[in-house]
Amino acid sequence: MRVADLEGALLDYWVARADNLPKPHVDDGFCWIEEPACDGDPARALEAAFAPSTDWAQCGPIIERARIHLVPAAAGDHASWTGSVPAGAGTIEQVGATALIAAMRAFVASHFGDTVVDEPGAEAR
Repeated sequence: MRVADLEGALLDYWVARADNLPKPHVDDGFCWIEEPACDGDPARALEAAFAPSTDWAQCGPIIERARIHLVPAAAGDHASWTGSVPAGAGTIEQVGATALIAAMRAFVASHFGDTVVDEPGAEAR
């Protein structure tokens, strides 16, 4: 699947994979990750919803860490955003209907390239 077409829980899943978060998986239309217990006991770890493509609180730190640049763009009659991640001498760019989608697509593309498999749990191509 093209990274440019990722959205929703599948995009969030690939963001979790790119960010090396523990045990990401998609279930019931949401991406879930494992959150460690406060005392560090692995037996008491909890699943937590992970949705950086729609949640600024989860996306913001990734944007800052990855130094993602966001620019509003026009695509015909539809407003859109471009997210750019520095990559050596160039940049990796992706477009999305929202700033968060554009940023997270760029983040995923910077780790896995332009395509990923569309089955959660499978390896990137």
